[in-house]
Amino acid sequence: MTAAETLAEFATGLTFERLPAAVVDTAKLRILDTVGIALASTRQDFAPSVLGALRALGQRPPAATVIGTRLRAPAAVAALANGALAHGLDFDDTHAASITHASACVVPAALALGEARRLHGRDVLAAAVAGWETISRLGGAAPNAFHSRGFHATGVCGAFATTLVAARAMGLAPAAAVNALGVVGSMAAGIFEYLADGSWVKRLHPGWAAHSGLTAAELAAHGFTGPATILEGRFGFFRTHVGDAWDAGRLTKGLGEEWETLAISFKPYPCCHYNHAFIDAALRLVREHAIRPEDVQRIECRIAAGQVPIVCEPAAAKRVPRTAYDAQFSLPYSVAVALVDGAVGLESFGPDRIRDPRVLALAERVMWTVDPASRFPEVFPGSVIVTLRNGTRLEAHEPLNRGCPENPMSAEDLRVKFRRNASEALSPRAVARLETLIGSVDTLADLDEVMRACRQVQVRRPVR
Repeated sequence: MTAAETLAEFATGLTFERLPAAVVDTAKLRILDTVGIALASTRQDFAPSVLGALRALGQRPPAATVIGTRLRAPAAVAALANGALAHGLDFDDTHAASITHASACVVPAALALGEARRLHGRDVLAAAVAGWETISRLGGAAPNAFHSRGFHATGVCGAFATTLVAARAMGLAPAAAVNALGVVGSMAAGIFEYLADGSWVKRLHPGWAAHSGLTAAELAAHGFTGPATILEGRFGFFRTHVGDAWDAGRLTKGLGEEWETLAISFKPYPCCHYNHAFIDAALRLVREHAIRPEDVQRIECRIAAGQVPIVCEPAAAKRVPRTAYDAQFSLPYSVAVALVDGAVGLESFGPDRIRDPRVLALAERVMWTVDPASRFPEVFPGSVIVTLRNGTRLEAHEPLNRGCPENPMSAEDLRVKFRRNASEALSPRAVARLETLIGSVDTLADLDEVMRACRQVQVRRPVR
């Protein structure tokens, strides 16, 4: 069997009853987390362009909800919008070994089809798990290889994952699912050139992956064919995107027995995951030593070589972010704002905040050196060394990014995060209702109440 055939057989045959309790629990938390982020994104400056495009594409038949709005759209279009919203704050979870934002692709696809096809909540969860298991293995077969060539692994691997979400949700036979994977291989897209100017396009990648997956599955359901060797073939996905730098065995190893869904890291901060351990290290130094920004002479960050092109280079642009999105991918800015404010949240990356002269002055003093002993990309560690003007040297090392399986955020931490994010768009009563519904989604005959709650927009705050 080809890799596509093996993955398709797994996904289309996956039932809720086969899922371990821990996988079900984390699946519900990931849906909660993703929906909360999408709700918060509706009040951000990029949201009107996403929603405006959706209106232009049309809203008939009104099958699926656009989270945080009263809009409904065809499932593939709703998934496109919701994926962009879910990834828009860079607050969504990450599978470290594959360096993929798994839920921003998977959850919009599962929710859109679950609502449109009136699926039981258990089937929605099973479809989502099929997607999480797929994207993790695809990216994990070539750790950091996509990124090093300028491809966003979330976008390119996510297209295959959402195809299998759709295949499971639509009840496709394995052969049709294989065709769908072969079709979506020609749609998988996402490149990192947004780093050149801090523009918004990376936010679109998970949404486009979800849109592509649903479209490919629909084509296959109607008889369209695609190559079964799409992953490992002579001109297949891996050879065209990463050459020979991939492990074919990783694609199906432990499938249905070892649950990669449990290895996906949640995010405590709304910025590139590579920055998180450095933020935690900086915040620890502030708590323990009451550092004042004006007393800092130099800050050294020890970082893995593979992370440098994303958050450290080009150095001048990283120290003076041109846009709020630019700041989210700047290690100097993220460490500086943590040291100045003693906290990092949505407000830390606002368009006004990134021009704060105190933060920018401190960002100019952030240097980096490569840490050859880093465990990246297995985890995303961070070390910060602060030298004060009086010569005092203060160090903090975070070997594990908070939110990863070895250093987890609690379920209550994630519920608090959801409430804060969702309150950007919904009233407190609506937030509480949505939290309860998602927490019991496996008992629901369909998603009508969940998605209706996502449309109960009552709070209107200025776009940031």
